[in-house]
Amino acid sequence: MLKELTDGLHAALIERLPSVDDVDMRRMELLRLYYVESPQDGGDARRAVDSFLLYDSEQPESARQLVARIAKLVPDVPAVSLERIGTDDGPLVIRSGPDTFSAVNETEEDLDTDEIDLSELEAAPTVTVRALFRAFNILLDRVDARDRFVLLCSDGTRECYARLSLGDALSLCANGHLDDDDDEAVLDLGAWGRG
Repeated sequence: MLKELTDGLHAALIERLPSVDDVDMRRMELLRLYYVESPQDGGDARRAVDSFLLYDSEQPESARQLVARIAKLVPDVPAVSLERIGTDDGPLVIRSGPDTFSAVNETEEDLDTDEIDLSELEAAPTVTVRALFRAFNILLDRVDARDRFVLLCSDGTRECYARLSLGDALSLCANGHLDDDDDEAVLDLGAWGRG
């Protein structure tokens, strides 16, 4: 990550950083400035290279829109779609091709994460952002991809996800740079150890 972060760019980003004392908000702002505001292309290239996604609940998007954004970061998982299996109230899945899919857990509780509007899917009103990323991680596991999405940080309205190796994810977790503070939560979200 942050492959283009030179000393000059770092200094420029720090200058633009709003004055806030909350560490999570400072991290979030630095990532937003680097991946969204500073590049001339709106950050598309940086986000694609680093497999980085910023979700902001104050800029609402449907679950289908978010799945489409995540799909751009996983070219190794082809033909991704969000759908229900069977009936209108059947299980919600992320499908990759005709025979590969991953269930999206719609009943996760005790997560400090925002929920996505599913009204266009004609059933359950919301699903967590984390649940969508976990479903993608299961698909990545099925295609033997080593890198998976982890939750870098959140500040109550925004969440930053990046695709990393297990070693990098555990290292960031051990040093307090992930939203999850224990290895088990990182392994669960990343769907590592399923095989």
